[in-house]
Order: sequence, then structure tokens, then C-alpha cells
Amino acid sequence: MVLFVTIDTEPDCDTAWRRSSPLTFTSVTEGIPGLLRPLWDAHQISPIYFVSPEVVRDDACCGVLKSEIKKGAVIGTHLHSEYIGPDVTITDPAGAVSAEFPCFAHDTDTEHAKIKNLTRLIEERLDFKPLWYRAARYGADIDTIHILKDLGYRYDSSVTPGIDWSGIGGPDHRRAPLQPYWISRDDICTPAEKEESTGILEYPVTVVGKRLGVLGRFLPDNWLFYRWLRPTHMTVCEQKGIIRELSRNYENPELVLLFHSMEIMINKTPFVRNRLMQRRFLRNLEKIISFSS
Repeated sequence: MVLFVTIDTEPDCDTAWRRSSPLTFTSVTEGIPGLLRPLWDAHQISPIYFVSPEVVRDDACCGVLKSEIKKGAVIGTHLHSEYIGPDVTITDPAGAVSAEFPCFAHDTDTEHAKIKNLTRLIEERLDFKPLWYRAARYGADIDTIHILKDLGYRYDSSVTPGIDWSGIGGPDHRRAPLQPYWISRDDICTPAEKEESTGILEYPVTVVGKRLGVLGRFLPDNWLFYRWLRPTHMTVCEQKGIIRELSRNYENPELVLLFHSMEIMINKTPFVRNRLMQRRFLRNLEKIISFSS
């Protein structure tokens, strides 16, 4: 099997998911070199950092990310469309909540310009050409994929199989495959032969149905109740179960593990409130990496 470790790399938040005020980046400047890099080195991990506009504008963050690039990390584009032109909707991110699904908040031309501007910013600030993309809040559609092709991208990782976000204004991913696929020209959730596709290869986030087995059908249709390869809220036992299931059903499965950079820090999201919870998160992450190798 192949494990992709992906990190949505953003500013610190608070326990209500508001951006820090004043804006801080401890998960990047302290968390990556101090907490994550030793783990990457120990297990030969080349992480994919999907970076938001605020992060790329910060000099200290760029210093850390340039060091990560030298050590084999990959930089991807993470469009939080509120914070980059044209048509910026939040001029000061401090204290703000990111609520836009980029593909639905803006028309296609505006979305194209925003991705292009963020791509250029990454190239200028990090001296790295991004080939991977993940939309904020998984807000990508087939127009997004055609934009990515036009801008020279090769890979998308915005799809969360089985989850319908349309109730809160997002995309419906219920029909998406569980394993990587070439995206058809007409629908982001439909696979196609490479020659007949958009030319963009989708690496869906590893999400495999509801939690609690047959009882899962009675759970609310909320992302928390789905089985993610995500150490933020999933137990080691649950994640190992996902890996075993995919290993039974697919030959050499490819897994996409996800978390947010600030989730490793104390009181920077709702999930880690103290040092004990922080240690639990990091042990959880290391156990899944070890189990997947």
C-alpha cells in the first residue's frame, strides 16, 4: 500500500475555528519543525502541505516550508478563497471564520483567477511549482478541475467519498470512488480512462462510510460520524480497521491521511485542549504511519 500524509496548512485558530487574532502561525513555525519533522524523519515520510494564502504571505512560515522542501516535502495549493483576489471577501483574516466553498462562492472566471494568483504567490514565495490542489472545505467541482488542468496541475485531493456537503452549501461526493481515479470531463466524481479524462488524477481523502457498523445508518449525516483516515477524531483501532478493509478490497491500496496543521497544537482547534491530548494525537498519527508501512 501507499500512504500519502497530507496537511491542510493554515494559521492558528481558536476552539471555535476562528482565525487567531492577532494572526499567529505556531503550528507552522513550531509544530512542523518541533513535532512533525522528527516523525517524518523517523518514518521516511514526504508530507504534502496544502498551504493557504495567509501562510504563504508570512515570512517565518515560508522559512519553515522552504526547509521542508529541501527535506523532500511537497507543497500543494489550498484555496481559502476569502483571502486572495480578485473579489476578496475578508480583507483581515484575524478572528475570521472561513466559510466559503470556493467553487460555489465565486463564478468560474473568479475562481480561476484566485487559483492562478495563489499559485503564483506560492511560486514566488517558496520557489516551488505546485502540482497538487485541495479546495478549502472540499469545495471543488468539475469547473475547478478544468481550471487546474489549464494552470498545469496534475493532482487534486478535494473529494471526500460518501459525504454529501450540499446541506451546508458544498459539493455532493456520495458517488466518488474510494481509490485514485482519472476525473472524467463532465463530473468530478466520475472516473474515466486517462485518454478520455480531464488529465487530472484525483486522490480522494480516505473516507470509508459511517462509523459504528450497521448502527451507523442511524447516525446524523455529519462529517464527524464518517470513518476518515484522520487522527484528529478517529481512534487508532478505527483507522486500522479502515486500512485492513481497503487492503482486503483493493490490491495495493493508496491511502490519503488528512489533518490540519493547527490540530497538533494546544487550544488552536476544538480537538486538542491540553498536552495529554496533544501527545495522544501524535501517538495516534505515528501508529497509523507505522501500521501502513
